[in-house]
This record gives sequence, C-alpha cells and structure tokens, in this order.
Amino acid sequence: MTLRLWLSGLRPKTLPASIAPVLVGAALASRVINQLGTCIEIYPEPAQCTANRAIVEPLQTHFWPVAILCMLVALLLQIAVNFANDYSDGVRGTDEGRDTAESNTAAALEPGSRGTKPQRLVASGVPPKHVLIAAGIAAALAAICGLAAVLISGAWWLLAVGALSLIAGWFYTGGKHPYGYAGLGEIAVFLFFGLAAVLGTEYALAGTVDALGVAAAICCGLNAVMLLMVNNLRDIESDGDHGKRTLAVRMGERRATILLMVCCIAAWALGLFLCMFLWMPWGGILLLSGIAVPIRMVSSVPKHQFRTALSDAGFQTLLFAVVAAVSAVIA
Repeated sequence: MTLRLWLSGLRPKTLPASIAPVLVGAALASRVINQLGTCIEIYPEPAQCTANRAIVEPLQTHFWPVAILCMLVALLLQIAVNFANDYSDGVRGTDEGRDTAESNTAAALEPGSRGTKPQRLVASGVPPKHVLIAAGIAAALAAICGLAAVLISGAWWLLAVGALSLIAGWFYTGGKHPYGYAGLGEIAVFLFFGLAAVLGTEYALAGTVDALGVAAAICCGLNAVMLLMVNNLRDIESDGDHGKRTLAVRMGERRATILLMVCCIAAWALGLFLCMFLWMPWGGILLLSGIAVPIRMVSSVPKHQFRTALSDAGFQTLLFAVVAAVSAVIA
C-alpha cells in the first residue's frame, strides 16, 4: 500500500506535460540541424557549406546525450514539483478531507460526483519531512542532469532557466505567498512547460530557436495549461474551502470551463497548422485522427467526469507531441 501511495504521489497523469515539450523541442532541433547540414554536392565545396559542417558535426555528436539529459531534467523537475506541492499543501491542510481510496471508488460510481481524487502523501499520513526529502532528491538529480547537459551543449544560460524552474516549482504552493494560491499557476505552467521547455531543448540541441519552435512551444504550453485547469476544476470546492484561490476558484466553474474550451480550440488550431506546415497533408491528418479525445475531455468536465478528462488531457498532450515530432523528422 505504501508503494502504491508513493506512486500515486508521483501524479503520473501530469508527467506527459514534462515529456511532450522536450520531445517536440528535440524533433524541431533535429530538423534545424538537418537543414543546416544540407548542401549541394559540388566541387570545390562552397565556403558556407564548410562552415555549416563545422557547426553541425558537434551538434550531431552531442544530440542524443543532450536530448536524453533534457528529458531526464524535465521528468525529475516534474516529480520534484509534485512532491513539493504535496508537502506544501499537506502542511497547510489544503489536502485535508480528500477522498480515501475506498471513498474514491464510491464517488466514481455516484452520478454527478466530482469523480476520483488521487491520494496525497502528507494528507495520507506520510511524514512531511519524508516527502520534502523526496522532492529534494528529485530536484538534486534534475540539477545534476541539467548541469551535464549544459556542459555538453555549452548553453550556459540554460542554467538560469533551470534555476528559475526550481524556484517556480517550490513557490507554486510553497513559501509565505505561493502564487498557485493566487490563481497564477496557469501562467507559470505555460511559461515553463511551454516556452522554456520547448525552446530551451531546441536551443540546447541546435544552438538556435525558430518560429516553428515558438509555435510548438505555445501549443505545448496550452496543453499543459489545460491539464492543470482540469485538475483545478476537479478540486474547485476543496481548494475554495481552504483558501487556495486557483484560477478556477477565482473565475468560477462555468467561466473556467469556457476558458478550458477556448484553450483547447486555440491549441488545436495552432497545432493543426504547425503539423500540416511540417508535413503536408499527413501531419494534419494524423493530428485530426485524435480529435475525439479533446471533444471528450471538454464534454467530460461539465459532467464532473474528471478522471476521464485528466486522462484525455494527458493523452492529447502526448498526441500533439508525437505527431509534431514525427512530422518534423519526416519533413
């Protein structure tokens, strides 16, 4: 039971939000590297081709080690943030009254219920210091992987991005004035799981960013925002009772649900354009093959079927990432 509780504390349904942007950033970086290394075979070789080869060769050599390290950084940071949030919410009492595993089952069967809620570690009786130590270990491992990626790629400014990510993860629910309690969580998620993760990965691997990377970063950010919004809509009642003024609490359930739909439409419109631009028309066709998932997600929220909605939000995050990555590589 303890192992199951710790696995639940990882919040596995949130992990696609960390994997997806790195996958997309790596695929777009591979596209940039391939374009840079493409040159007409003539003799004598143009000076520009020689210069490009000098740039491309080290990037190709370091591509997979840096890509794997970036993926580990993203996953470990997400795990560290999840544990840190569990600790902070637990010691504040925000997670008190959450359903146990048994009552979760009953709630899932009750029509109109808010659905299942995952058990939290501190609220379930795990000593807070143990959860804090777990968060610290995950954060330390993320920092080590990040430092290794920076040493290999030479993108030293990414150290600042990593440090800001750790700080943002802690103060989401930690500290005296957590911004997650003020309704700013969605903004932070968009910045760090969208712009920073995609563009940081692309820069670390290719030494540059482009307009396609920005578009993909926006899509990944919106997908991560939707994952958080579904989670906060599920917890809107308990969060409001404990003074956690998430965006859903501040806006109200109806308006927050409408905003979720707007984000979903925007993410899909931009994602469809991006995938079709990369691989016409098959990228768009592949993405459209999963259109039933976001439709079910936004229709599940008003019915309070949040377990389904969370699974769909995580799936569509990975769906976009996989289709965009395949489109970028094939193109």
